[in-house]
Amino acid sequence: MRGQKSPIGSTRVAPNGYHYTKTGEFDWRLTHHIVMEEKLGRNLMAHERVFFVDGDRSNLNPDNLLIREIVGGKKKKIAELKSKISHLEAQLAHLLEDER
Repeated sequence: MRGQKSPIGSTRVAPNGYHYTKTGEFDWRLTHHIVMEEKLGRNLMAHERVFFVDGDRSNLNPDNLLIREIVGGKKKKIAELKSKISHLEAQLAHLLEDER
């Protein structure tokens, strides 16, 4: 019914197939994240992602969930920028040599 608030612990399925669980008055979290955190005994870290082993977003069995680290992120971006800066400095040095 419209206008009724869902109680905490309620679940819903989004059009993309992901299940959400209500964890606070206005907070909904991905159910597979909650299941994985219970399995791990800790909160997920910012660089971790949870995947469905069989690709079925409705299969929330803990054995169907796999955690993976995101490779790269901030460190990768810093390395890429340093490489670009080094390349640009080399180009600049070469052009400055031509002016002499």
